[in-house]
Amino acid sequence: MMYPLSRANYALIFFFMIGGTAVAAPTVSVSVEPLALIVREICAEQCEVFTLVPRGSSEHSWQPGPKDVIRAKESVASVAVGLGFDDSWFKKLNVAPKSILQLGEQLSPMTWWSDDMSEPEEKSSQLKNKSGRQHAHEHEEHDHHDHAMVNDPHVWTDAGRMAVAAELVARHLSMFIPSGAASFSQRGKLLAARLTKLQLDTDIRRKAWRTRPVVMFHDTAGYFARRFNLPVLSVASGATGHELSAKMIARVARKFKSASVAAVMVEKSDGAAKNLAKELKTKVAVVDFAASQSYKLWDDWYLHLVSSWESVLQ
Repeated sequence: MMYPLSRANYALIFFFMIGGTAVAAPTVSVSVEPLALIVREICAEQCEVFTLVPRGSSEHSWQPGPKDVIRAKESVASVAVGLGFDDSWFKKLNVAPKSILQLGEQLSPMTWWSDDMSEPEEKSSQLKNKSGRQHAHEHEEHDHHDHAMVNDPHVWTDAGRMAVAAELVARHLSMFIPSGAASFSQRGKLLAARLTKLQLDTDIRRKAWRTRPVVMFHDTAGYFARRFNLPVLSVASGATGHELSAKMIARVARKFKSASVAAVMVEKSDGAAKNLAKELKTKVAVVDFAASQSYKLWDDWYLHLVSSWESVLQ
């Protein structure tokens, strides 16, 4: 009896014989899971995708270990966010710069889309809540892996940008795995078209949402929010904001008490999130911003993001 093969099974059996020597599918390293979902679909069975940050791990605290060095060394190509997000990881892994596709720089990067409460109160009072107005403040003090980043690196939350990324990835893979170039190109174009349609479909869904701000502990969905003109109030204290003190919670609550906050959006619900939501008289919405769950397609994760916003704004 014949059974259909999963992608994992393909990875195990994708061996062919050249002069009696077994050659495994080439490995491609990708920094984070949302990008890996794109790369896996374009690779299909023609390459194996290795994600540096394991699902469920925080990119704010993760650092490469010895096993990662070995896997990265075996990779024929790499796909990175760029924009200062993962540069230090690839440097520690000693990955050749020419083999790395830095996506962020090629996807029209933008400055941060939030009212950030991480600065001293006297500076924070000068910032503007963005309910449709251009955000004048650039997040030059935001620090991620010892990089001061002017531009927001979380490009993966925008379907339109990921449509562009799909074709960029296909071209990059073709350079390092030329035998698969035709297939990569075809899959890249199909994925780009599908994500473009997904973007248009979400535009229609957005029309039924109210325009109310959400509070985030760390502004990870800025591209998504800006695409749909959704105000975000960010509490970027430390790495994630979950270390909020009672004093900080009180200050944030005072700042945002009249904003009619729809929800406090976090990747994990804890005491800080619950206390802030209580002070703001709203609820906590747990959202998987980093694709930490198991998703088959990038679309599946994106629709989770859409549904999360929809549930608090409808």
